[in-house]
Parts: sequence; structure tokens; C-alpha cells
Amino acid sequence: MDIKDKWIYLAGPLFTAAERRFNEELALYIEQAGFAVYLPQKECKDVAKPQDIFHTCIKGLDNAWCVVAVLEGADADSGTCFEMGYAYAKGIPVIGVRTDFRKSADDGFVNLMLSKSVQTLCVVNSLEITSIEEIAKRLKDEINKLLVEVMKK
Repeated sequence: MDIKDKWIYLAGPLFTAAERRFNEELALYIEQAGFAVYLPQKECKDVAKPQDIFHTCIKGLDNAWCVVAVLEGADADSGTCFEMGYAYAKGIPVIGVRTDFRKSADDGFVNLMLSKSVQTLCVVNSLEITSIEEIAKRLKDEINKLLVEVMKK
């Protein structure tokens, strides 16, 4: 796969200031590691119509070599779940990121459908690690591992 003109699509909830800030900081750390990042909250900032937001995000997904999906809370954000499912159906690998230490009803960190649609789940227990830098470091390690696999294909 040729990824030189592709990016990492960062999917995650974006409805609170804390969520948007986390996404922005995570995107910045990924960019500092040398990867282009497509951040929907940034790309859709000036897009007003819901159908235009949808199509802008789909174009972002179609040009991604992988998706990083933030999977927090008792039930992951529905938009993020859609983006993961779309990526999975298109053969785009997904890396899940979770700092929430709570287990799901399926006895894992995320529900069964999400756990089976990710290439890897990067779990960083927020009781042990609180810095975004440490979360980003672990995520960059997972991205680099995935990059090696993708480049072999």
C-alpha cells in the first residue's frame, strides 16, 4: 500500500471542550511523529449542512491509511463507531485508544463488535497514566507497528 498521500483519520467524540481538546492534542503528537492527521472537528469546522459534514468525513476516511479511534466511556461514541465500521468494511486498519479503566458488559474494554474490528487496542489506564504525552507515546508505538505491517502488503 502506498501511504505517502494518505493520512491517519482521528475518530473520536467531539461534543465537549474536553473531548475536542484531547483530540487536538493527540493529533498534534501524532503529527509531531511525522504522520499527517485528518481531524474531523477541524476539517468540518466551517461546514454547515449535515450532509456536507457527512461527505467531508467520508472523503477523509477514504483517503486514510489507518483510523485511530478514541473509545471512551461505557459505550463508545456512535459517530466513532460508524467511522470504525466504515473503515473496517473498506479494509482500512483501525487502532482503538482507551484511557477509561472501566470494563464493558462483554468483559473487555469495549464491546465485542468494536474489539473485533480493531487491529489493536491501545489501552492506557487513566489511574496509572494521566499525561497525554504518555498516551501519545504508546499510540505512536502502535502506529509504527501497524505501519510496518501495512508496508509489507
